[in-house]
Amino acid sequence: MPVTLESDPITSQRTLNSYVANWADLALRLVNELATGWARGRPHPPPTDAAAILRVIRPAQTLAHGVHIAPLTEDDALDLAATVTRLRAAIDACVDGEVQDAAEILNEVMAANHAVPNLHRHPGMPFIFAFHTGDHTGAQARAADMAASLALVIGSGREARLRRCEAARCDRVFYDTTRNASRRFCDLQCQNRAKASAHRARRASTLTDRAE
Repeated sequence: MPVTLESDPITSQRTLNSYVANWADLALRLVNELATGWARGRPHPPPTDAAAILRVIRPAQTLAHGVHIAPLTEDDALDLAATVTRLRAAIDACVDGEVQDAAEILNEVMAANHAVPNLHRHPGMPFIFAFHTGDHTGAQARAADMAASLALVIGSGREARLRRCEAARCDRVFYDTTRNASRRFCDLQCQNRAKASAHRARRASTLTDRAE
């Protein structure tokens, strides 16, 4: 049976699986939920109690791909939320052109969570190359895999595709998959808000010119 290569939407490289893409995507989604103060023009206060945080990060449970990964406890949720704020800082540093700062942050997160290249699997499942071992806690495993996956984005020279929404009052982040890296907004809603704002500004400028 031939090996089928698939395209990785995060790194834009040909890969054998989407493990890195999934964890980098999860990092971006959790940053938008747990470390973003403004979203789509409105205040977005992140949850602070463990139970609410756990409800937000529970999608991480679905990304294990058959790999042994410890379940999340409420203590894990608080630890992981703190890590997500560090991942936010790394992504912001990339957006602001401070890639060295981003690398240092991710190196610290990987070291703190004992990120290590590792092959492991559930019995009867194929081996997966991950960045945590079966001994990691739920928070450590997810933090290690998210930080290492973002590090691979930078390590593959694609840090410029980590973007922050340019619409007013929106701090959401995303990975730009457009061919010419031209995406400016997190979604269509913010794109439309920005267009409407620009239209109002042009109209106000025209009226001012006429009044003068």
